[in-house]
Parts: sequence; structure tokens; C-alpha cells
Amino acid sequence: MTPNFKSTLFCILESYVPSLLAGPEARNAQPRTQPLANGCISVVGVLGQGDPWSDTDYRDIRQNLKRQLADSSVKTIDLVIDSPGGSVLGLPETADVIHAANRVKPVRAFVSGIAASAAYWLASQASSITLTPSGEVGSVGVLDLHADISKALESSGVKITAVVSDPKKVERAPFTALTDDARAHMQSGVNAWYGDFLSAVKRGRGLRAVTSGNFGGGRMLNSRDAWSLGMVDFIGGGL
Repeated sequence: MTPNFKSTLFCILESYVPSLLAGPEARNAQPRTQPLANGCISVVGVLGQGDPWSDTDYRDIRQNLKRQLADSSVKTIDLVIDSPGGSVLGLPETADVIHAANRVKPVRAFVSGIAASAAYWLASQASSITLTPSGEVGSVGVLDLHADISKALESSGVKITAVVSDPKKVERAPFTALTDDARAHMQSGVNAWYGDFLSAVKRGRGLRAVTSGNFGGGRMLNSRDAWSLGMVDFIGGGL
């Protein structure tokens, strides 16, 4: 059963898409919360906002950040990250909260496995990023999906008739083929979000990042390559 996504635009590690599309019951979901020390915030698994398939909710990250900022005993805020990315919905708002929090208290990102796509968007807003030697970061890009099941329905003897106010209302419905116009509209949305992604990374990393590149061009980078591009600050064992 395909998940009912609230946002069709995703920033996620491409290799994770098949298991995501299979639905939450077909994969081992990460725990939504993990017991961490005061001042630490868990960012694990697929990221989303109000979605049943997500492992970490952006709203929880924002609330935890505000809670740590208000706690006078917390001197630094640590994001403990191991995530393939997630939905765009709620992502830029969460990144903005991290960026703002970093002006009040140092926010450090510790990547214990991977920080891909949306997860790296968040990590890039921290004052520093520490990546475990065997870890990877990157997948800086945006993915939008359309599943065309029209032939499968036809072979099953199922015909769907949609009565709409405008054809654009169902241009992305899975029971119809994607038109060139609809594809172009999807592409424009992807391009816009990609521009926002690059701008956010440049804002967060500043002069530390190699500005002439595009942060791996959508690929995952090992610790050495990520460090050489200024995408991480330290390579170490984590917290």
C-alpha cells in the first residue's frame, strides 16, 4: 500500500525511495524518540510533519529546540543525526529555527551514520558538523514522484472517470499518464526547492563550503570528500 503523502516533494536519499513507497508496515521504522542526554535532540529515520510514515517529526525537532533554548542548564544543543531525509513540508521552517537557535546557543550536529538530503539541510544550519569516519552526507537535491498505474488498472479491467472543474486538478493522479505540461510544472517546483536547498546550505556553511560546487550534485559523499568540500567540519566518533 502506497503511503498517502501530504507533500509530493521530497528531499530524500534516492536509494531509500522503494522502501518508503512500500509503506511503513513494510520497513523497520526508527523509534520516534530516543533516550538522549539533556541538550541532545534526535533526528533519525525518515523526516516529515504530521505524517504516519515518518520516524521523526519536524514539529518535535522545533519544540525540542525551543525547550533546550529555554533551559538555562543547557549550554550547547546537539543534533544527533542518522537520516536518509524526508518531506519538504516543514523542512525550511525547522532549518530556520536551528539557524536562529544557533545565534543564542551553539548548535552542533553529530552524524552517526548518514545525513542525506533533508537531514543535511538541517545539519548545515548548525555551528559545526561532526561526521563519523564511515558515515556519509550529501544527496543535496529534490525528488518529486509520479506513479502511473493506468496500464495496471486497464489490464485489471478497471476504468476510472474523473469529473473535475479543471483538468489540472487530476494531472498528477496515478490513474492517468503524466502530460508534458504537468511534468514541466513538477520540474519548476523541484527547481525552486532545489534553489532554496542550495541557498540554505550556503547560509549555514558560509565560507567553509566550496562555493564553486553544488555539494556533490545529489550524490552521497564519504567523510573525506565531504570534509574537502567544507560540508563537514570534523571527522570523528561522534558524541
